[in-house]
Amino acid sequence: MAIAGCKDPYTEDPSTVECNPLEGGENEGGECPPPTEATAGDETDGLETGAGDTGGDSPNQMASDQCQHNPSGSGDIGIQYQCAGELHTSLDFSLEGKSCVDLLGAGWCEQSNYFHENAQPYAAAEVIACCGEFDYQNADKYKRYCAYDVYQQVCITLAERLQAGVNDGSFGVFAKKVAPIQVWIAQNYSACFDSLLANNSAELPQVVSHWTLGDFGDVHGVVLNITAPTKIDGVSLPNDESEWISCTNAQGNNDQIFEDGHTPNGGVFVGVDLAVPLDADLVGPSILGGAVTASASFDAACGPRGCPAAAFSYDANGTEFTMEEFDVFDDDGVVITNGFASLVAERVQVRLWGQAPGYEVIDPATGRVLGYEVPAGAAHFVVAGVNAQGSNRFMASNSTDIWITKDHGSWGLDSFDVEFEDGSGNAWVITFGDSRWDD
Repeated sequence: MAIAGCKDPYTEDPSTVECNPLEGGENEGGECPPPTEATAGDETDGLETGAGDTGGDSPNQMASDQCQHNPSGSGDIGIQYQCAGELHTSLDFSLEGKSCVDLLGAGWCEQSNYFHENAQPYAAAEVIACCGEFDYQNADKYKRYCAYDVYQQVCITLAERLQAGVNDGSFGVFAKKVAPIQVWIAQNYSACFDSLLANNSAELPQVVSHWTLGDFGDVHGVVLNITAPTKIDGVSLPNDESEWISCTNAQGNNDQIFEDGHTPNGGVFVGVDLAVPLDADLVGPSILGGAVTASASFDAACGPRGCPAAAFSYDANGTEFTMEEFDVFDDDGVVITNGFASLVAERVQVRLWGQAPGYEVIDPATGRVLGYEVPAGAAHFVVAGVNAQGSNRFMASNSTDIWITKDHGSWGLDSFDVEFEDGSGNAWVITFGDSRWDD
């Protein structure tokens, strides 16, 4: 919830002041106009009491051959398309003579993601293009703008994946050596985007590129690769035109990141849906003289970005238990305040990152299963949201145990806390209330 309110230097969108030149330069939709006084002060920090009138002429509708990726531009209104394709990436580096695969395994260092209308809801598309009304004559241009968003989403995701790896212990004793790389990437999205664009050696629909980051202390030869058979298949829209999202650029999905795929740990898999709304409270640091607080109610009904759901796996004979999924969304605005000023966060979501290992708890006297516990620090979540300034994403971890019980097809999660730090080292705590989930 805080993420949408206060722009954090390590998690915020690529700068709204910076503009990434595209392949067509000034002819590519006028993407990068000369900086002006109006754009130089475009970014603000902290809580705002309101927004000024931008003035100027009313925007036009984008022509069918017009697209816009960068936040700067004419402000013409287009249609947000969902891009379809597949993405294959790898991360290479050397640390004390060992490669990424040696240290973390191919499952972490090499990733494959598939993005299309059957993989993600339109409103939660991982890759988008903002263009005018569809015309087959411009299909290649739409694909090119999808590729631009692939570059941006890869850069954003890499920073989050590295932070998740530090948080969940994947890097072990090397975590302190890797953490500065994550921070540097988060502060250099533009360099990442520009390199992936410039180094693309394939012709659409294929994309093959790399970003050479170099050395970071004892970590040598860091390279992010986009590898074959990465490709862009095209774009799509919902059949119902009322569901189409208007856009002025392709920043509307920056609260989404490419998630790591995994298979369930246990032999028994149970998927459940949120039965009643889930209440949550946020307590953050003091900003401008007051502690930041917010309250949210995550919907039990399905919304544009999907359905609130959880999943668990366990073994019929054994004590292993895993939380496989936890996704909740707030489709109403969440008011974040410090008591003096406030703002509204939109598209707030909390999603489990990866898997959260736990264990079965048995009553030693009777042998009866009492429930399941995910210990503090074992569950990692992506907390994200959007406001007028853009979006932020935080990697958070449960700071209290998560106690889970089962009763005749209904699963209960007791109240638990999720905590994260912003780029200034301030702690933010989200307390989820008790919740019920049904098969």
